[in-house]
Amino acid sequence: MQKIKLFLCLFLVLIISSIVFASENNESLSVERYALYVAANNGGAERDILKYAASDAKKLMEAMQEIGGINQDNSVILVEPKITDVENALQSFATTINQKKSNARRTEFIFYYSGHSDENALLLGEESYGYSQLKADINSVPSDIHVVMLDSCFSGNFIRAKGGSRQKSFLVDDSSVVSGHAYLSSSSESEASQESDLIQSSYFTHALITGLRGAADSSGDNKVSLNELYYYAFNETLSQTEQSTIGTQHPSFDITLVGSGDLILSDISTAESILALDSDLLGTVYIRNEKTGQLISEVKKSSANVIPLALEAGTYNITLIQSEQTLGASVKLKAGKSVYLSAKKFKKIDTKDGRARGGKKIPAMIIETPQEEKPYKDLPETESAEKFEDLNDGFGDIRSNAMDAIKKLQKK
Repeated sequence: MQKIKLFLCLFLVLIISSIVFASENNESLSVERYALYVAANNGGAERDILKYAASDAKKLMEAMQEIGGINQDNSVILVEPKITDVENALQSFATTINQKKSNARRTEFIFYYSGHSDENALLLGEESYGYSQLKADINSVPSDIHVVMLDSCFSGNFIRAKGGSRQKSFLVDDSSVVSGHAYLSSSSESEASQESDLIQSSYFTHALITGLRGAADSSGDNKVSLNELYYYAFNETLSQTEQSTIGTQHPSFDITLVGSGDLILSDISTAESILALDSDLLGTVYIRNEKTGQLISEVKKSSANVIPLALEAGTYNITLIQSEQTLGASVKLKAGKSVYLSAKKFKKIDTKDGRARGGKKIPAMIIETPQEEKPYKDLPETESAEKFEDLNDGFGDIRSNAMDAIKKLQKK
């Protein structure tokens, strides 16, 4: 009897040791993350050509490579693809992940699309990639987690497409491994998604990138979780489109994850350099790359907390807009360094009053032009301006006044 008890004890010790060893071995493995970015400015002959789908996809890819744990070898971007190009890319990811899955603690696959779509499909040129087929093709990629981000009109319909129904978000703490899916769409199933010349991006993707770089970190742990990113993108997209003549955008979601903890999408501490907006900085902060003029981030800072933002090394022009004044500053970021930007580093920018249609005065920045440069070309000589034949149509006085105005312009 004692031998049996001893045997059982040894057996239990062996089982427990195996479990502990397997757990420790699994923890030593890394999380492998893969991403496919698809952009289509062209949605067919009946639709306007978009301006920023391709650049949005590229900027998101760069952000995820910098701070999102996706190395360059695991990233693919397709611009103006055909359906077969997307299908082939998904199949290639499926093969790669299937081969390498055993060497990873967890595999994650991110699919991003920016472009046109309707109630039933993504619109790739003249082709329609149905939501049901797209969902099936994405699910064929054997990763533990699928994250889908769609920035297109009526993209909320993807959530309701056959193969999955909209569910309440939940996170069950029953495993050390997170698995499941997260679907984020830029608008509801009946809304248009919009892009802006002012920010040179779509509102939704601009919010995603700004959020990933640190603006969405509400907990202050220098990490941006999936939930933090969605809520930030929702609020920013909504606020930016509330006054739009096209209509308001309400980003939608279906998040169904099983496991412990939260899904972290970006880690600010891994950035090449960090710009920390200090606690005394209040207002709307615009950060532009000095060299390209590109708007990198737009942060509405209303509380006295520090917001670290992950940025590449370089020089940035910062504009701070407050209710009574507009301020400016320039910051140079070096690799491996963090810079704290406080209100003391800003100087007031001279403004003048403009008047919007509707009568409300708005501040307008004064742009000085050197005297030797002209903001426009000289008006060309109009040789035929005085050679109109006389017409007895009752508009002689109007033509005469117009000719006088043209002559005055030519003399300037």
